[in-house]
Amino acid sequence: MSSSPASADAEALRWRMNSLLYPKLFGEAGSYFAAELERRTGGSFVIEVRDRMVLDQDSFSALEAGLIDAVWGSAGHHHREDPALAIFSGFPFGPDPESFTAWMREGGGAEALDAIYARHGLKSLYCGVLPAEGGGWFRAPIETVADLDGLAMRAFGYGALTLRALGVVPYELPAADIRPALETGLVAAAEFSLPSIDADLGLHEAAGHLYLPGWQQPATSLELLLPERRWAALSDDHRSAIKAACEATLSWSLELARERQVMALDRFRAEGIEIHDWPEEILAALRQAWTEVIAEETARDPLLAAAWESYLKHVESRGAASAQGYID
Repeated sequence: MSSSPASADAEALRWRMNSLLYPKLFGEAGSYFAAELERRTGGSFVIEVRDRMVLDQDSFSALEAGLIDAVWGSAGHHHREDPALAIFSGFPFGPDPESFTAWMREGGGAEALDAIYARHGLKSLYCGVLPAEGGGWFRAPIETVADLDGLAMRAFGYGALTLRALGVVPYELPAADIRPALETGLVAAAEFSLPSIDADLGLHEAAGHLYLPGWQQPATSLELLLPERRWAALSDDHRSAIKAACEATLSWSLELARERQVMALDRFRAEGIEIHDWPEEILAALRQAWTEVIAEETARDPLLAAAWESYLKHVESRGAASAQGYID
């Protein structure tokens, strides 16, 4: 794409993009994408990024009404509008970022996601990926499966459903409410995001035990979401520029995110935070619970079943060894 300035007589295309993501890294990636797009189009396509101007659950209606032009986030943010989307944010015992990217690019993942979003008149572009989340913050050590029974825990998505199968009582709390909930005892544990982002929220100061690996989300995908009609109305050059900016953002986001996780874990160790490996007994129970959860979920929705089958076929074609990846 040309990087020369837009001609004086050509009016720039200007969009408003609502970012649903935590400002550090998640939100930064949206701003990086917008800057890349403007650069690659020589200023003929400008996106203004606005943080949480519209809430997750209002995104579809805001896009339909034209209040916003696009959304920066992850598909799982829209699980209230369509539960099948949760799997495209990353899922329990799923692929690492590289394997998730391979599924989306060449293994049928993008097509499966398109089929789900098509029932809402929306188009998603795969624009970023982040490494494994932490496995959760706990106020007291977790040593057996029995320790999970009745435990109040902030959790999200398929991870929350899997934990619930083992007796955990999950709460889906927004970022700002997690630390107070831990400090007041409303919850005794919480999983939210990458260790670096958890550190920004001060979760390590409210719960001194971090468990790894982040089995519930070994990768987190980022997307640009917009109405299908708006995508179709773009010029070929602008569509190509969006795809190129997405590719650049994907590489940038993963590299920076990994660096930050190493620094965050080093910081935790220096501050005396206890970092535990999940006991094998608990991981085995979680894996079995996830098998049951995904069987129930796919039985409810043919398009989710098709997406899951696409992933399993992709894993089989690449070899099962490529399907796992965690923060060490």
